[in-house]
Amino acid sequence: MDIRLLPKLTFIIIISICVSCFGGLIFAQDELDTPAGNQESLGEFPSQAREYREEGLQKQRMGNLADAMSLYQKAIAIDPGYAVAYNDLGVIYEATGYPDRAKDSYFRAIKADPGYLSAYTNIALLYEEQRDLERAAFYWAKRAELGSYDDPWTQKAATRFKDIRAVLSNRPVADAIEEDVLGLIKDVSAYKTAFSKADKKQAQNRLRRANQYYKKKKFTPALKEAFEAQILDRNSPEINAFIEKIDAEPGAANAYKDLGVIYEAAGFPERAEESYLKALKLDPTLLGAYVNLALFYEKQRNLEKAEFYWSKRAELGPDDDSWKKKASERVKDIRAVVSSSPITDTQEAEVLGLIKDVSEYRSSLDRDDKALARDHFNKAKQSFAKGDLATAIKEALDAQTFDQDNQEIEAFIEKAELRALSR
Repeated sequence: MDIRLLPKLTFIIIISICVSCFGGLIFAQDELDTPAGNQESLGEFPSQAREYREEGLQKQRMGNLADAMSLYQKAIAIDPGYAVAYNDLGVIYEATGYPDRAKDSYFRAIKADPGYLSAYTNIALLYEEQRDLERAAFYWAKRAELGSYDDPWTQKAATRFKDIRAVLSNRPVADAIEEDVLGLIKDVSAYKTAFSKADKKQAQNRLRRANQYYKKKKFTPALKEAFEAQILDRNSPEINAFIEKIDAEPGAANAYKDLGVIYEAAGFPERAEESYLKALKLDPTLLGAYVNLALFYEKQRNLEKAEFYWSKRAELGPDDDSWKKKASERVKDIRAVVSSSPITDTQEAEVLGLIKDVSEYRSSLDRDDKALARDHFNKAKQSFAKGDLATAIKEALDAQTFDQDNQEIEAFIEKAELRALSR
């Protein structure tokens, strides 16, 4: 075999594997997560069309695809410009083995609302499954172009486009360089203006979702959406006022603590730290926040701060609280580690006893953590079965905190996040 063919062959294998993995990910959409491009016309939809669509979505979730298809068709008959229903209908057609009808429905969704992102994802995946990589690349590129920069699927679509282009190209490296050069030649001023407008529109969309969560007393996802909106539009008094409104709620401190867990698991340590600290600012007696901060600083190798928050947890906990003892032991462990001369700081016998105690404590802590992980994971699976994805993700992330190497939990989180992103 000509060795020059190996890189391209590798790309082809990668794409084939990716197609197999992603081919089954077909996206229906809840109106709670309707893309920004669809918001202006949402209020104009006849209420009966929305009711048919919601009823169809419930039927689809129960596996009754025939009734779901009928209800989506009724919604479209009432409102021929209902992009969400066209996309849902395409999902049903694709699932029941009618790819051409599915394709037509996705195109109708895009025609009704060119900013409706799920339809671009669905049609790109459909073309990949049919091995029509050129058209798949085109729609991945459109999805990446239209998505906001903080949307994880924007990056996934861009990566997907590059992978496919590398497979199709006879000179992938040269093409990549050419793409970079052309990107630098663009009118930067015009781009920034358009980007700013898109950000403000996405911010309003995020704030709308935050308000919907707030009305349902789901403060953690409400805060997450509000902070994402604030990143997109930092000078919006409306967004700032909304965050202040949540801060005044009795459950705000717990919401910030849970948000910190989500940010930490998602790889945003600065936001996680801010959330934990805000939780304690709102409620200095919130013991779970002290534990989360202590563990967080241990992961960051900031043992001084970790010791401080373990000390606070031990100080504030009631005498019959098992975590009070664990926190106290943790303080001793850290002090032994950071001491420049631990043996001379204590009697040798005490040090040897401490080593034995630490070993037993860690074994006990591991067992406790596994039990807590199982408890949170069971709650996550129950919430997922009920369609409450926000709670499912939160509980799964909590489970992962106590059992970080559990591949089943990791796979569940990925599945739940994909389901949530697809809405």
